[in-house]
Amino acid sequence: NVEEIMVSFTTVSGDHIPPVRGKPTALPTDHFPSVKTVQLVIAFIRTTDHKSPNHVTISIVACGPGRTTHITEGKFLVICMPVASR
Repeated sequence: NVEEIMVSFTTVSGDHIPPVRGKPTALPTDHFPSVKTVQLVIAFIRTTDHKSPNHVTISIVACGPGRTTHITEGKFLVICMPVASR
């Protein structure tokens, strides 16, 4: 029932990148930052039925230095990466 989300980013230096807004299945990824980020905030802006979001699955694909792969419940692939400290 999620119709619109907003994704905000904070860079390693503490700068806030302009948020990206759109449909959750069709965000304009060309507006995502190409610099290292330390924080990602996903806000649910609007739902189709004006109720709280339900049955939401969040999938985040990110690039970073090094990675550890872990299988959870045999269904999901979770990639854990070190986050740059401020």
